Parts: sequence; C-alpha cells; structure tokens
Amino acid sequence: MISFYIIRHGETLLNSLNRAQGWSDSPLTDNGKRTARELGIKLKDITFSAAYTSDMLRAEQTAKLILSTSENRDIIPQKDVRLREWCLGSMDAEHNSIFIEAVSNWLGGVTSFAELNKRLPDVAMAIYEHDTTGMAEPFADISNRLTNALVDIAHNKSLNSNSNILVITHAFAIKTLFYLFAPEKLCTVYKLKNVAISKFLYDGKSFIFEKSDHSNWANNT
Repeated sequence: MISFYIIRHGETLLNSLNRAQGWSDSPLTDNGKRTARELGIKLKDITFSAAYTSDMLRAEQTAKLILSTSENRDIIPQKDVRLREWCLGSMDAEHNSIFIEAVSNWLGGVTSFAELNKRLPDVAMAIYEHDTTGMAEPFADISNRLTNALVDIAHNKSLNSNSNILVITHAFAIKTLFYLFAPEKLCTVYKLKNVAISKFLYDGKSFIFEKSDHSNWANNT
C-alpha cells in the first residue's frame, strides 16, 4: 500500500493579502516558512521514499523546508506540472472576496463553502466559461492531470509497495482529490489552511482516504 501525504503549501505573500492564487505565484512569508518547518518536525518519524511538488515556487519551497526538518533532508523534491493548482484565468490574483462573489453569482447565488465544495465541477466550469485568458481548465482536465500524476508516482518502479510519498500541492487541487476519492469528507472542508495534511492510500487500483490532520483545517471563510 502506497501512502500519500498530501499537503497544501505554506502561507504566501498573496495568501497574506487575501488574493486568489491559482497559476499566479508568490514566495512563502516568514510565517509560511515557520509552519512548514514545524510540520516537518511533526513528520520526523516518517521516512519518505520520494517527494513531489507542483512546479510553483510556493510548493517547492514548502517541500524543501518540510524535508529539511523531518529527517528526510537527502530527498530532492521532483516537480510535476500536473500537480499545479487550478488556473483561475482572469480571476487569478483577484481579491478573494471579489472572486468568491463572482463565482457565487455565476452559479446562481451560492454563498456557502460547503455548497461550493459539493459543486466543484460547476465551479471549475463557471471559471472556465467566464475566463478571458483562454488558460482556465474544465474540471475533467484538472481531475485527469491530478489523478494521472499520482498514479504515475505510485507505479514508479523505484518505489516499494509500502512507500511513503510526500506531495505538496494546492487548495483547490486537494479539494479535487477529495471530490474524486472521498466526496463524503468534503462536508468537513470549508477553507483548506496552509500546510493542512491529508493522507491517501493507493492499493494499486484505487485511492482510499485515511485521515486528515484536523488541527490544520479551518472552519471559517
């Protein structure tokens, strides 16, 4: 059984400014660096066989800091563009209040995170249909690239059947994985905090949700 420790990156400059952050990138804040190191200490008893991140700076920085304090400092994170966040198109780097209001209006007045989580494919389609950059993706494309990335990692011939894999990715990307593999848990996910960690198992055929560190989940918007 392959164990995936899937973690959202640490707090970034755009996060601290309350800006939507899709394919826009920004470095970790001092707080983001601190919490990544602290999470690494919490994970010090886990031996990772490999680490993967999206190709975004914020994910790579987080991975390196976690590995440096978790007794896995010899592991070099491998970047995979398929682990990227959703592209928010013309809403990328927009203030979160404006972004959420726009999506809500596009979906007919949805106001709660719980309802938005249940309708992730609709959210992605709304962003895609209203995008003026031509860069946003339909939900099927997002879910396929994320799933294919994890499956390819799991079937890497250098890994054994009991490997622990560290994956650093992004909030909407992680919610997508919950939607695909543990939709019943989405009701507990409101706003995914930085360095929140969720564990999924892969048995060679399917992904199974095991647990989350609920101290890293936020219940506020």
